[in-house]
Amino acid sequence: MKIIIIHADLPGMSKDQVKMELSDDNHNHVLTISGERESFIDNSDNNNTNDHTKDDNTNSENCNQGNTKKYSKIECRYGKFSRSFTLPENADINKIQGRLENGVLEVHLPKLEATKKEQRKTIQIQ
Repeated sequence: MKIIIIHADLPGMSKDQVKMELSDDNHNHVLTISGERESFIDNSDNNNTNDHTKDDNTNSENCNQGNTKKYSKIECRYGKFSRSFTLPENADINKIQGRLENGVLEVHLPKLEATKKEQRKTIQIQ
């Protein structure tokens, strides 16, 4: 395999909401994908006791938002996220590419050409 591919499902996110960073951690290269999905539910006008927070939004039932919107279920979590990957030594860090299309981030990590292994050479002892 000459390339490593990472897929990250990020439904509804744009490339402006996602950040990729490369860092050097103890001589290992680490690729970090991070971002923040903003909530589309506006709780600013809703002061009732059924206020839905970031932690319980996946099973929101009958959320009334100022009596204008009603949600029976919300499938996607929102808030900050971050995933880090330690890259292999043979990854070509100068040619990493990322593309976000239809809610899927695809990261291509080309591998460096393998150097020929040094052949063993016998040394004569005198």
